[in-house]
Amino acid sequence: MKKTFALILASAAFIVVQAAAEMKPAIMLQQEGSLWTQASSGEMKWAKNIPAGTQLSVSDEEPFAAKRPSGNKTVESDFCRAEYEGKAYTVMADRIAFGTTDDIKVTVQDAVHYASANILDYTSTIVPQKKALIAGAPVQKDGISFVPVIWFDDVNYVKRTGWIRQDKISSGTDDWAAIELLAKARLAKDKKVKNAVIADARTLSISDSIERLITIEEYNILKDFSPDDTAAQDISFTADFGTPGAYIHIYDVPSTQGTVVGRLFHGAEAHCSKKTNGTSTESVNIAGERQTGTSSWYYIEGKVSEDGTVLWPSGWIFGLVAGIGQ
Repeated sequence: MKKTFALILASAAFIVVQAAAEMKPAIMLQQEGSLWTQASSGEMKWAKNIPAGTQLSVSDEEPFAAKRPSGNKTVESDFCRAEYEGKAYTVMADRIAFGTTDDIKVTVQDAVHYASANILDYTSTIVPQKKALIAGAPVQKDGISFVPVIWFDDVNYVKRTGWIRQDKISSGTDDWAAIELLAKARLAKDKKVKNAVIADARTLSISDSIERLITIEEYNILKDFSPDDTAAQDISFTADFGTPGAYIHIYDVPSTQGTVVGRLFHGAEAHCSKKTNGTSTESVNIAGERQTGTSSWYYIEGKVSEDGTVLWPSGWIFGLVAGIGQ
């Protein structure tokens, strides 16, 4: 009888804890972050990707551990219950931060990541320009204003918490919305559509720093690339960057002024479907080192494993560092 009573109390406590959990607004920090569903076996199954800056609802209860596929292996990660567009999912706890789209700030230039609000407490990590992050209230230290930030490092696949200088982030109400519109303008095929989308971005409540960034981006978006400047290709290749673990960046447009959407690692078997007719001279990163050269850009098709893991997204790679078309 005592055992039964104890079980009833334990069950009641569990129900109280469950009832206390709330669904709160949260922001996806990872570029193309994943939403998951849980199979009857308890293992997570990939469901869909959503872009950085997307708002969803996430339970504020403690994250729970579950196994998920990752490439050709299974790993364990912490998950939270989530809702998006009226459907139930789970999301990895280290891919989100609680907040709304009103809390999103964006870096207006590359920024040093600090471990504390101290100019001497810098790290070797750089927060890239146009990065969505959640920022807190500023703190003054030795005449310099710092803000606490939460962001996802898409290069090293880790959520980072730290500080950056306040003058490195945007201040306008609609700054992140303007950045999202710029991304859409880059992907649009029609030049009139590109112009219209950029014009829409300028009508938003944006800071002066984002206005200047739009002016720079407008030049690059409209000048550097047109779909008419490409030719069809049919090239399959194995990425050979000399060292296991080495990689090159994949861009959303054939220009280093575009946004890095992913990485192509040494040993990947990829396929190119088109290339730019002309060439450009770029300073690009390979295995952590800068290289400058002249080459065409090649569009590679994205690849997803059988378990739904995105191995790499579709996008543009610089032919010189990729070792193709030379």
